[in-house]
Amino acid sequence: MKPVKNRALRRMGRPRKSATANGKSTRDRILDAAEELFARHGFDATSVDEIAARAGLTVGALYRHFSAKGELLLDVVRRALTSLPIARHMRGDSGRADLLPEMVALYMAPASRRLRRIVIELHTAASRDRRVGKLLREFSERMAADTRARIESGRARGTLEPAHDADLSARLLMVLIAGLAHVDTLYPTLLANPDWRMLVLEVVATLLGMKPPQLITKGLAEPH
Repeated sequence: MKPVKNRALRRMGRPRKSATANGKSTRDRILDAAEELFARHGFDATSVDEIAARAGLTVGALYRHFSAKGELLLDVVRRALTSLPIARHMRGDSGRADLLPEMVALYMAPASRRLRRIVIELHTAASRDRRVGKLLREFSERMAADTRARIESGRARGTLEPAHDADLSARLLMVLIAGLAHVDTLYPTLLANPDWRMLVLEVVATLLGMKPPQLITKGLAEPH
């Protein structure tokens, strides 16, 4: 099969959509099937044929929306992250940095276990597949740039105190979030420990230049 055209557009996860009888686009059906299979069996053990069959499509129809399995995995992660409640606020918040701790808090919530599992699969695939690695780095660069802009905006507004280089702080936050994906495997009991949760939020607050009491005042220290 010939590679799809306009690969940059495909990487941004915006292929053309087509409505289906149940109201979901073909793309969403593919993502639903991929997320379920990746979380259940892992990236390597899941084939494109299985994803297409689970979505009720042909392989050819799947490739009209995604050029490779690695790209599909990245879009599964992207959709899962943007579906977090905090993401809706962050899209129209003029770059507020004070929402970053809440994003971390939601990411490490017990209900986000599938998201963390998918993130682990993405990082594993990126270490083995050069194309997946390239897509992940591009995605991470965009996330780091957004975080850096939020930190710089908060400092300009006086809501954050300059503590460390904004770019390095943003990248450290990305590494911290990636590390939290492994908590289910390493320390599963910590998910229900409020002291551990508060410790993570205080570390994020310190990194950003916030004062820990701000977290409590804004209610970010309470479970969701």
